[in-house]
Amino acid sequence: MEFCGSALAALGVEVRKTITSMVVEAGGKNGIIPADQATFDYVDSRTHDAYEPMYSDDGSWYEVEYRVDVQKLEPLVAAPHSPDNRKTAHECSETCIDRVYIGSCTGGKMESFMAAAKLLHTAGQQVKVPIYLVPATQKVWADVYGLLVPGCDGRTAAEIFEAVGCITPASPSCAACLGGPKDTFARLNEPEVVVSTTTRNFPGRMGHKEGQIYLVSPYAAAASALLALSAIPGNFCRGIQCVQSAGLGNMLWQQLCTGRSA
Repeated sequence: MEFCGSALAALGVEVRKTITSMVVEAGGKNGIIPADQATFDYVDSRTHDAYEPMYSDDGSWYEVEYRVDVQKLEPLVAAPHSPDNRKTAHECSETCIDRVYIGSCTGGKMESFMAAAKLLHTAGQQVKVPIYLVPATQKVWADVYGLLVPGCDGRTAAEIFEAVGCITPASPSCAACLGGPKDTFARLNEPEVVVSTTTRNFPGRMGHKEGQIYLVSPYAAAASALLALSAIPGNFCRGIQCVQSAGLGNMLWQQLCTGRSA
């Protein structure tokens, strides 16, 4: 599955990796976004080895092509018990939750934690449900503690998470995204409702077979913890006025309300 267009060109590499990683849930074997300067900068910052970008041939034949006007997309969420159980945000806006999980290979990158930290700092409130934080890699874990979050008074993501009452970030791992034994960090050992940035929400995926997993963006996950509701348009956009009035930028607010990650 190949993705292209001006909307994708505006996204950072980490967000692009989330899109390409999730093609397997649509039946794809591989996800591709054409390399551009953002890609080259990302690779060059990590290696000095030579490489050659590969692109689709001019005139390539595709089985099917879809054109999407992203400005017309309605906010969506993956409701239990499958990533393709597509619900509108309004359908889920009354959902009370027990916990929030930010982590996994798709939702545990540094941009994910930066997004969540900025929202929580701007809101200036204590979370109402536990937030479990699991960085995807050792570098992400180090950056959570070492990088300053832009526009957050010189604080790191870890400092912000501690200030608002989040659970201390765990060591990098798959953790509860893969379920695991009962002592796995953040595993659902009871039939709870969780808002998560992970990849899948099948029965038992995060532990208990009766657990309910709603897949959302890091922004929506953090906001959900402030409300103890699935924080997406509907009740979310009305109930999170404290965040908006605190000076949240228009772009960030739009991303919150659409469930899109920046």
